[in-house]
Amino acid sequence: MSVSSAWPAPSLRASIMAQLRVILALMIREGQSSYTQETLGFFWVVAEPLILTCGVIALWTLGDRTHGHASISVVAMALSAYTHLQLWRLGVLPSMNIIKHGGWLLYHRNVNIFDVIVAHVFMKSVSIFASFVIIASVALLLEVIEPIRDPGLLIAAWGLDTLFVLSSATFISGFAAMNEYVEKIMHPLMYLTLPFTGAFTLTSWVPTSLRVYLAWSPLANCCEMFRAAMFPLSIKTYYSVPLILGSSLFLLAIGLPVMFYARRDVVV
Repeated sequence: MSVSSAWPAPSLRASIMAQLRVILALMIREGQSSYTQETLGFFWVVAEPLILTCGVIALWTLGDRTHGHASISVVAMALSAYTHLQLWRLGVLPSMNIIKHGGWLLYHRNVNIFDVIVAHVFMKSVSIFASFVIIASVALLLEVIEPIRDPGLLIAAWGLDTLFVLSSATFISGFAAMNEYVEKIMHPLMYLTLPFTGAFTLTSWVPTSLRVYLAWSPLANCCEMFRAAMFPLSIKTYYSVPLILGSSLFLLAIGLPVMFYARRDVVV
């Protein structure tokens, strides 16, 4: 009688926990590889978005970007805007080269290319949100912004924003790996998306005839949901959770097969 030496298949829970450990390890690797050779090292993971956001807040304060809406703090408006924009820009643009430049990581048995993209987006999400918490805490102590109205809604909005950025990064990375012109046109396209991010205005401030363009923008919906958690109930916001979820799942449904197909043709 022979005894089989095959290992038993891991349970679903064990597989999920293993992938979570892989993603966490990839996040730490990205932070260390990007910043440990610089002054202050890993601190720059949070300090870089923090400094950029503070600079934008200063510029918006000098320019009074609330356009006469005295009920909204210009600091809160700028903080929500640039926190949202940084996640969109830093989450998507670097992901275009992940398939080409991160292929060596796939020699590890439990690592696939989607893990690398997830780790990249999550790393940016955590660092940018940490900078938001630090700035918001200081601004609250200085009494230049009101306390966060609904912390739970804020975290949910940030999670949905991160999900949409992840789905967009997955979608774009596959096409960028297959065609170099995609990478070239994405930089100007990112600037063209700025009016549709909802960062520079509230939907309620836009003329009624133009609101439809923001109403159908997942980015604007994420930003409005984030601000709904920050601003008092007297400030009207427009957002749709099903729209954000639906558009994210749609991009993932297209992006994942394209990404894995593109990965086959990349020579490491």
